[in-house]
Amino acid sequence: MPLLVEHCLPLWGIWKIEESSDELLKLLENKQPYYSFVTDTMTEARKREWLASRVLVKRLLGFEPDISYTDAGAPFLVGLSKRISISHTKGFAAVILSDNPAAGIDIEYMSDRVKKIRTRFMSASEDSQIDAHYETEHLLVYWSAKETLFKMIGQSDVDFKEHLQIHPFRYSNEGVFLATERRTKKNESFKIHFFVTQEFVLTRSE
Repeated sequence: MPLLVEHCLPLWGIWKIEESSDELLKLLENKQPYYSFVTDTMTEARKREWLASRVLVKRLLGFEPDISYTDAGAPFLVGLSKRISISHTKGFAAVILSDNPAAGIDIEYMSDRVKKIRTRFMSASEDSQIDAHYETEHLLVYWSAKETLFKMIGQSDVDFKEHLQIHPFRYSNEGVFLATERRTKKNESFKIHFFVTQEFVLTRSE
């Protein structure tokens, strides 16, 4: 089974999706809750992403929890205190399970399309920090980190450029930097971890 990364503190992992939706479904014991989704979903790719995230949760916890969603669309574990965040991109699924109420994870496949939308989420001061030698990778870390921070604060009507600030950091393949949310009165700052490969960029909370 293609479990690509697994960490314990906090509990998080990455699944490389190589199976079909039928093969992923066979890896789950309590199949009944998944049948309606698998039947109603339009594309095979979406089925694979959704099921892979459930297989990954099972692998990380050692059992299959009941996952439901808030009215805002955020996942939560029914009857469990751990916070869950789920992300998927082309060929990969990522999950973090944490006792920290501000938990988030995001994974983005490597693509220079992020350059076309940079003005939507990058402030002028952030854009001035981009390493020209690693422009795509650096921009993707910013984009992914803001997706993670958005999940962490659990607020609606968030402007990624105005409300989510990434503090300057030197680009590398792995590291930690500070991010601040300005959507609430708290203006809280959080540490964001990042991890870059040739195939994807991943960011997560502590």
